[in-house]
Amino acid sequence: MTKAWIVRAGRDDSYDALALDKNLIAVGWSGAGDLTETTTHTDIYERVRAAYPEVERRSVENYAIQLVAFRSRMSEGDIVLYLQRTSPDVAVGRVTGSYEYRTDLPSDIRHVRPVHWSRTDIPRASVEREVLALPSLTTVYRINQADSVTRLERLLRPNTATAPPEEPVTSSPPGQDDGSSPFTNLRRNLNYARSLATAGQHLDQLKVGSFEVSDVFRAAWVQSVAALDHWVRQEIRSRMLKLVEQPTAQRPKGFTAFQITLGLVEQVQLGTKTLVEALDQQLRDQGHLVYQNPDKIREGFGLVHDVKGFWDRVARVLTEQSGDGVAFTGKDIQEQLRQVVQRRHKIAHEYDEDPEDTSRKRPIDGPSTTQTIDYIEQVAAAILDVLNTPEPGAG
Repeated sequence: MTKAWIVRAGRDDSYDALALDKNLIAVGWSGAGDLTETTTHTDIYERVRAAYPEVERRSVENYAIQLVAFRSRMSEGDIVLYLQRTSPDVAVGRVTGSYEYRTDLPSDIRHVRPVHWSRTDIPRASVEREVLALPSLTTVYRINQADSVTRLERLLRPNTATAPPEEPVTSSPPGQDDGSSPFTNLRRNLNYARSLATAGQHLDQLKVGSFEVSDVFRAAWVQSVAALDHWVRQEIRSRMLKLVEQPTAQRPKGFTAFQITLGLVEQVQLGTKTLVEALDQQLRDQGHLVYQNPDKIREGFGLVHDVKGFWDRVARVLTEQSGDGVAFTGKDIQEQLRQVVQRRHKIAHEYDEDPEDTSRKRPIDGPSTTQTIDYIEQVAAAILDVLNTPEPGAG
């Protein structure tokens, strides 16, 4: 039976051209070596653990699961959606052969499957339901929606019109959020930003001269930062309300020091509001707070979690779970986020003026915008992983 898969690009800009020009799909974890004769989960797990001894066990298991899927469960004839790094569009193709271990490619690309690419221009909105099911830090994922194979078979046909999914996504993958869906909403908002980037790229190809197409990319950039800000606020609110509903739960220092107004305290004492309702009101009244700067994000999550070494812990998750050999530090993540937010402020408040030529705007394009949106999603997913990890001493 035909299966459908999503494979995410690594963080090397050259990989898109390599995959599409050479008709292949590849994953990282090259340290595991040739898996041609290694087929079982146990054997692949042991190979990965030996190759990456410094990586936590859960990440080793994550690597092994994806390598087993790529090596043994993906089959000739299966459909592949490839999330490109340098384009907001999705490529779709069909696997044409079995697993290969290639040594003629760049050193970090060894595990390969041959693929015939039918199209490289599928808007993400057309496969939103499938893409939203993909965990944000996962490279290889089998699509499980019942009717997806039929839908994707149609997309394989050249010149087939694309359309958004017939119904919205109403659930999120296990471990991605706690059911209140702030992270699912973040991904929807980021997909809207990607749709803007797709529109800008297509308009750019049409050479539309009636307006400045690059402003569409700027709108996508601003939307992606707004999505991050909104997610942080919603995530904090959801977790604070859950904490106040659970009197025996461990509380971080930030939570116990949080202040609400005397007016709300009086309403709780009089019985006109519950403590949960009072807290919710206080949080809503603080809706003016902005969570874009890394320091503010860390401070905000200090209300619901221990944030000692916060960004270093986020960097570790991002480094380990991506599995493509690129290492991050907490300083790296904070600096890149600051640059993203500063660009957003320049766009929104200062015309995005080019410092080298003040009569022009700074250059911006689809690939850089898409990479920014992807980066925000992956950092948020790593933050969520840290928040979902029990704090020291929690029992």
